[in-house]
Amino acid sequence: MKKTYITVDIETIVSGISKNKNSLAGVYLGAMFIAHELRKRNLKATFFISLSSKQKSIDNTEYLDLIKCLVLSLKSFENIKIASHLHAFELPMDFECDSDDFGAYNQEQQVSMLRFSKDFFTDLDCDVDAFRPGGFRRNEFYYSALEEAGFKYSSTMSKNDKPNINLITGKLSNTNQVNCQGKVLEYPVTTVELMSIKKRVEIQNLSPDFLSIESVKPHLDNLEYININFHSFSIYLNRLVRENHTGLFWNNIRFLAIDKMLDFMANLFGIHTFKSDTIVKNSFLDWVEFLEEKKYETYFIGE
Repeated sequence: MKKTYITVDIETIVSGISKNKNSLAGVYLGAMFIAHELRKRNLKATFFISLSSKQKSIDNTEYLDLIKCLVLSLKSFENIKIASHLHAFELPMDFECDSDDFGAYNQEQQVSMLRFSKDFFTDLDCDVDAFRPGGFRRNEFYYSALEEAGFKYSSTMSKNDKPNINLITGKLSNTNQVNCQGKVLEYPVTTVELMSIKKRVEIQNLSPDFLSIESVKPHLDNLEYININFHSFSIYLNRLVRENHTGLFWNNIRFLAIDKMLDFMANLFGIHTFKSDTIVKNSFLDWVEFLEEKKYETYFIGE
């Protein structure tokens, strides 16, 4: 039986020129839109919620207040499982958190951050047992730290394994499935090898951020395990779009020539903008409509 997992990273966008400090649109509004669209289609998802704003320009205390509002709002969604997602930059710890890379910290520091995360969600009456490190970055302490901090499940991505979908050769691999790492179960994100917009071979996560459903649809029925990775910031914040989306060229020209300039001018007056019709939002809807039509059974991480 095919196992399909939808995982959503709830966080701000900081990548390159697409960087945007509108955490309300990137975190709260995007997450609620995704949760609502999934519920309409009876699709389950695990939301990995970041406890770091990732940017010096966003006050982390205000950001965590927004996250509290989000968690309380999501608790009414029976189709959403709340999980922890730690980008490590400027977390309120008793040691310096000057790196966003969770894998840059030793085991004792990782355990402290993980316990801080557990306590944060417990205070909101959410018992979290699944974790995803920011950027999927991990080191040799990762699974031991998870076990020590009381986490049962992890969901990361490896570029070292054979890709599940190779869009260059058309070959598939079912080897990247749920596996045991000590006492922690790992639910890896499905990987795709492709010729990127940069004209080089890359491995990306199976996500509407990079891929249209049309480009991978012929392959999904032949995979026994699928872990799709969405991002909340892609819904209402227009951005540079990569790989094979329809309208990619004109979207990126418009983003660079118009959207970024308008956003810059608005920020001068303390105004944060958001875009209600983005290319990735429409791609997300294509994906979930496909999953609904195919009647793929979706599960929470840990099921």
